[in-house]
Amino acid sequence: MKLAATTLLSAPLTLKPETSSAQKFISENKKTMKIQKLNWAGIKIELDEVTLFVDATSYEAQKDMKLTAETTYRHALITHHHPDHFDPAALQTVFDKRSRLYCGEESMSFLDQRELRVHGKKLHQPVDVSLWTSDLVAIPVPAVDGFGHPQVSWVIRGGGKTIIHCGDTLWHGYWHDIAIAYGPFDIAFLPINGARINNGKVIDTGIPAVLTPEQAAVAGKLLQAKRVCPIHYGRPGPTYFEVPNAEENFLKFARERNVNALLLRDGDHVTEW
Repeated sequence: MKLAATTLLSAPLTLKPETSSAQKFISENKKTMKIQKLNWAGIKIELDEVTLFVDATSYEAQKDMKLTAETTYRHALITHHHPDHFDPAALQTVFDKRSRLYCGEESMSFLDQRELRVHGKKLHQPVDVSLWTSDLVAIPVPAVDGFGHPQVSWVIRGGGKTIIHCGDTLWHGYWHDIAIAYGPFDIAFLPINGARINNGKVIDTGIPAVLTPEQAAVAGKLLQAKRVCPIHYGRPGPTYFEVPNAEENFLKFARERNVNALLLRDGDHVTEW
C-alpha cells in the first residue's frame, strides 16, 4: 500500500481490521456455559440460545431423568454408538427439525439415521454447534474404545470455558497431545468404573474396558484439568462388572495426585468455575 507523504507527516496512521458481526458477538459474549450432570455419562450444556447434550440417555428401566430443553436450539454429541451413550428415542423428545446429532465420522455406519440429522466429523474438525448464534464450539479428539469400536472424546468451548468429555474411553497415549492442543481444561468429565463384560461372545478377560479410578485421576492430571468430574459408574449388573468402590477410590487417587475432584449427582449443576 502506497501512502502520500503528506499523510505520513500530518498524523500517525492507524489501521483497524474490520470485525465481522459474528466475531464481535463472540468477543463480547460474557455468559458462561451452564452444565448439568445427567444420568450415567450424560451432561447437558446451555449457553445463550443453545442446549447441547453429550452422551445423553433416558431409560425407564433405569429410572433415568427425562431430557429437557428450553432454548431455541437443541443439538447433541455422542462419543460412540453404544446404547448407554446413544439413546435416539430420548433425543427425539427434545429435538426439532433444526436439531443435529454430531459424532465421529467412523461412527456414522453404526447409527440409524432415519429419524435424526446426523453429521460425522473428522478428528480435530471444529463444529460450530451454535451456528453463529453463540460461541459454542465442539471438537472431536482421539479416544480408544474397550471393544474396538469407533469412539471420540469431545472438547467443548464456549463462554470463556473449556471442558472435555471422554465417554467411556480406555487409557491411551493421546492425553499429552490433547492437553497441548486444547488445554488446560476447566473441567474434565472422565469415566471411572473400569468396566468388564461377560455376555454372549464378549468374554470377561479380567482386563478393564474403561478407565479405572486411578487411571482417571492420572488422565485428569495429564489433561491439565482444573477439576475432574467422575462419570460412568454405579450400575453393576449380572454380566456387567465394575471395580468396587469406584467413587471412593477415585477420590483417594485424586488426593494422592493433587487432582481437584468435582462430584456431581444426577441432576446437579456446576455452580462454581
